Amino acid sequence: MCRLRTMTALAVMTVAACGTDPVPVPASETVAYYQLKMPDGETDICQASGLHYGTLGEREGLWLVCDRNSGPCGNRIIFIDRQRLREARSGGSISASEAFVLAGPLDGWDRFIREHGKIDEAVLAELRRQFDNGPRGGMPILDLEAVTIGRSRAPDSPTRLFVVAEQPHSVVLELQLDADSKNARAFLVDCFVYAEQPSERGDDANDGLEGICWSGRAGIFFVAEEGTRPFRPNDSLHFFDYPRLMRCVLETGRVAIDESWSTSATRGVRALSSKSTHTLNDLATWDSQTVLALDRNGGWILAVDVTSGEVRRWLNLYDPNLLNLRQRLAQFPGPRRMPYVSIEGLTRDADGGLWMVDDPAMPEAFRESCLIRLKHPPPLPRASSSTGP
Repeated sequence: MCRLRTMTALAVMTVAACGTDPVPVPASETVAYYQLKMPDGETDICQASGLHYGTLGEREGLWLVCDRNSGPCGNRIIFIDRQRLREARSGGSISASEAFVLAGPLDGWDRFIREHGKIDEAVLAELRRQFDNGPRGGMPILDLEAVTIGRSRAPDSPTRLFVVAEQPHSVVLELQLDADSKNARAFLVDCFVYAEQPSERGDDANDGLEGICWSGRAGIFFVAEEGTRPFRPNDSLHFFDYPRLMRCVLETGRVAIDESWSTSATRGVRALSSKSTHTLNDLATWDSQTVLALDRNGGWILAVDVTSGEVRRWLNLYDPNLLNLRQRLAQFPGPRRMPYVSIEGLTRDADGGLWMVDDPAMPEAFRESCLIRLKHPPPLPRASSSTGP
């Protein structure tokens, strides 16, 4: 997640509390929110930056990941089962069911590196270092930004977890759960590198891939790049503008972009920018025809038609008639100073509800994340056509 380093940057990034085009909804729509705990019920889940609802084997529920500033929550896949979500009460806390430690390849790093000869050695060396640092409590660790469940293009490939890791290289990692281990782990199976242009990244390399969701077709995913240019001409650190939305194939160690669809969808996303900063921080599959795209800094959730690439606004995060997150969460889980809530993850559950998670940005005085649930979201805006881009 990109972080604010100066109060000047904070002022520039202010978003309006209400925006335009509020979505009319029935008065019966409700919003619930919860503080997140690790499986011990005591340790706070901090800096949660990616969220996905899905089923993997016998596990159904929410899967989440945290970024490089998350302390004891780092280098883990955190799972909350469906029953715990149902039993949780708004304003209270939810304890995770399990936390899987990320582990290196089952066959060892040497073989993994040999088999991924098309990936730059420096990328693999840094990836290995960040994996190894996690269980030892060292730094740097993986800067995890998004998670989904899907399938690769390999023949007879099972359903697995896919996560986005940033810093200093943007990569998609395929992981296999070792559910029988006493200390549950998620082993690295494959790695796919996103070729981010040097001219389109901030000085801290913290603005690359931030969102991912599976298309439902083997090996085909949607990914989002947070920003590709600075929000101020003289700021070489924070690239909080000109995000990119892409459809891709994960193959032979790379994120291969479908340029035609991606160019059209990206153009649609950028056309809806109305703030001084504009980012994409997560993606979620809503149904077979729609992907949701989260514009954290702009304060909107966008609906994207997967066939045509057409993009429309759906939910305003600050609409006083519904989510109103800045006011609703003003004191939860602690007093907020930021002019916006740093939502960095979203997903749809099996009952059609919308879940979101925040990754508190500096200068908030806390790092604890909270989970937000909208039980009955309003209808999606539908695309005007379903033709290709």
